[in-house]
Amino acid sequence: MSSQEDKLNDQTKRVIEYYRRAAEKYDEKYDTPYMKFIYNPITWRYIEPYLPPQGLVLDAGGGTGKWTIPIAKRGLRVVLYDISREMLEVARRKIRAEGLEDLVEIRQGDVCKIDYPDKTFDFVLAEGDPISYCSDPLKAVSEIYRVLKHGCYAVAGVDSLYAVIRRILYHEQDVDKALRVLEEGRFYAKEWGFYCWAFTPKSLKKLFTRCGFEVVKIVGKPVLFLHALEPLLQDEEKARKILELDLRVCEDESIVGFGGHLHIVARKI
Repeated sequence: MSSQEDKLNDQTKRVIEYYRRAAEKYDEKYDTPYMKFIYNPITWRYIEPYLPPQGLVLDAGGGTGKWTIPIAKRGLRVVLYDISREMLEVARRKIRAEGLEDLVEIRQGDVCKIDYPDKTFDFVLAEGDPISYCSDPLKAVSEIYRVLKHGCYAVAGVDSLYAVIRRILYHEQDVDKALRVLEEGRFYAKEWGFYCWAFTPKSLKKLFTRCGFEVVKIVGKPVLFLHALEPLLQDEEKARKILELDLRVCEDESIVGFGGHLHIVARKI
């Protein structure tokens, strides 16, 4: 086995190990006002309009089923596909509690090697950064393209390179590290124990177009809201207005790259 293959396998093993440890409390970590009032509403705004009226959806790297559940509630059939057995066990309990077992198939697997035939799905979602965390983003997006039907949409969320660099400068004040991350397009998440790929709007568009997609739009989520503003979210009316502000500008090409994450909508042509 080549050293490159060893590195890829090591990345996958590290991701699996992190989610093994995190699975049972994973949802609690993201049960915050920021996620509830800002991040999740922006994400859903750029998922919902692209869902098919009927058909089969792939939630690639869907973890504990956060997005599988609302999609299935629309009456769509969903394959929840994730590399972590433990995350899928949490999802299984949630799906059973919602009475959605007949609409959801749960399958363990790697987004870089999706175990379904060509042109199986009417929509593919890769939210929660599976493209950023996988061993090879090019393989992952190529696989998403392969299993998607022509004329249908893929939607994905990834880490934003400029936001990562901003956090390094602010929290660590390590200029050399920030420069290295900018050059490499990836960073090491010490608290998780694995590397993450991060993208600019330009590099994200290049990745998807290289795989054959037509990029419909790239969104920053969010672009105006910073975590220093979190006390404002205790007031639901202010939270609603902050969300409205961000939704007005999150597609603006001049500032999309400043988003905490990037969200891409692409179509298989």
